[in-house]
Amino acid sequence: MKFEPRNRHLLVEKVEKEGIEEKTNVLLPEGYAKVEEYTLLRVVAVSPDCAVVARKGEKIVVPTHLIQNINMGEYDFSIILENHICGVVYSK
Repeated sequence: MKFEPRNRHLLVEKVEKEGIEEKTNVLLPEGYAKVEEYTLLRVVAVSPDCAVVARKGEKIVVPTHLIQNINMGEYDFSIILENHICGVVYSK
């Protein structure tokens, strides 16, 4: 199934953090999950009516609570509104 975003939305996928392992000496309750305030995402597709805020393939930072997850049976899509992008991340 193909999903094409519309109405100033971007189709995104989460970028997994590599090689980062958090160590703590504090006991946490069972089932505790740290909620990140911001999430690093990769742009998969851009709505035709978006301004040039981010391009396909670029990595962006957005507030985690503003990511909209869409489940359509066996397919999952994540979208973000273009004005919720905090910035674009570039490699050195």
